[in-house]
Order: sequence, then C-alpha cells, then structure tokens
Amino acid sequence: MVNRRKFIGASVFTSFAAIASKKILATQTNEIVAGKPVVISTWDAGIAANKAAWEVLSKKGKAIDAVEKGVMVTEASQNCCVGLRANPDRDGFVTLDACIMDDKFNCGSVAFLERIKHPVSVARRVMEKLLM
Repeated sequence: MVNRRKFIGASVFTSFAAIASKKILATQTNEIVAGKPVVISTWDAGIAANKAAWEVLSKKGKAIDAVEKGVMVTEASQNCCVGLRANPDRDGFVTLDACIMDDKFNCGSVAFLERIKHPVSVARRVMEKLLM
C-alpha cells in the first residue's frame, strides 16, 4: 500500500518529469489520457471508505457514485469530526457540512445541517438540482 508521503513524492516527481518533457510541452491537443482509477485517503480511517468506493468502481460504476458511497461510510462511522456521531460544537450541536464535485466540475455544497445522516447526498442533490 502506498502511504501519503510516497504518493506525494511520486506525484511531485511525475509532475516535474511531465513539465520537463519536450514531447509533452510540444503537444497542442487536448487529449484525454485514460488510466486506472485512484482512490486516496488522508488518514487510516479512510480505508473503509476506500473499500466502499472501490466496490462501486469495480462494477464499472461512476466516479461520483464511488465518491458519495465512500463518504457515506465515513459519515456513518464513529469519529471525531464527521457525521451525526461526531463531536458537537461549542453550543452542543452536531452541525454538518459537505461538498461534492463531478467529472465536469459541477459541484454542490451544504453547510450547517443538523440531524441529516448523509450530508454528502444532500450536497449531490443540490448539484443535480442546479443542473436541471
């Protein structure tokens, strides 16, 4: 498994190599390079979310569905700062925020929600409603 430090180091090296390459600098087309999907978590707690996201992707699901499913796992878990079971704010309320973006850069977000199990789903619905 690649840890965060190795991933960032590899990303920096790859970015530098891409910039330094004359072939890439000379390319004037907007070609899309197809590759394998990547699912990344900053903390170890995200491993369960990654598994849920991979479950969607392995069945040829959409990336936006994988993101939502992964975040829902984290929102449903017992942790310090995400989901209904998170620590309350200074006034004793658990308030939740979420945002989501699709592959076309459409996005939706919500803030200060109370008693909502999956704010990421509400954020996605906001995004989808704005597109209608």
